[in-house]
Amino acid sequence: MAIDIQAATEAFRKYVSAYDISDDKIRLKVVHTFHVKRASEDIAKGLGLSEEDTRLAVLIGLLHDIGRFEQLRIYHSFIDAETVDHAALGVKILFEDEKIRDFIKDSGYDTIIRGAIANHNRFAIEDGLDERSLLHAKIIRDADKLDNYRVKLEDSIETMLGKGITEETLGGFDISDEVFEDTKKRMSVLSSKRRTPMDFWVSYFAMTFDIYFSDTLQIIEAQDYIRRMAGRVSYTNEKTRRRMDALIENILSYMQERIDQHD
Repeated sequence: MAIDIQAATEAFRKYVSAYDISDDKIRLKVVHTFHVKRASEDIAKGLGLSEEDTRLAVLIGLLHDIGRFEQLRIYHSFIDAETVDHAALGVKILFEDEKIRDFIKDSGYDTIIRGAIANHNRFAIEDGLDERSLLHAKIIRDADKLDNYRVKLEDSIETMLGKGITEETLGGFDISDEVFEDTKKRMSVLSSKRRTPMDFWVSYFAMTFDIYFSDTLQIIEAQDYIRRMAGRVSYTNEKTRRRMDALIENILSYMQERIDQHD
């Protein structure tokens, strides 16, 4: 088989060994990568894909955030808008710096891998992808979001949102009107619209509106991710609390409607 997942995984471990694994942000992204790798496999199998396409989805999951490590080394921040687009950086590392051959020898999958990684963090998938590339872009976007729910439950709020932002302080901030109005329309939140720490927090919930596959929504529902994430924070700002209650109700209704449609 042209896609050797074991060899690719060993190459990934070698690549990240050059970074400071004791750094919480680096550690978070290593753990996230392996969860996304697994989620990609689960989604691909749920869709009934071939062994080849399942392996390709797993490889994309392994490589999707490779740009994060250089981003963190240089800027020590996850915020693309303030640093660099980590997906574009990953594409550069893999295809311009020619690191891709460390992970897969066969160049026949390069177009699909490049397209999936380039699109995994965009507000919407670019037009013009062929059917197979579009499928893999959708898989990695769902897999990435699926593990982001886990990250938002398990990792430090301060690690995600910055120094001084904790479970106790986050809920004191406002949700911007524009961000809240977009969520009411069942839209995900454009990065450039986020102004406050609560805008960032809300955007993690609103990503549910950009999930492609019903199976992914069923996993989110089964894990009760939305309510559990909401429960992490003390919403001391009364207006923020009311808006969060409305957002959670809207998301849960949306998920149930999508799942019922599929059934």
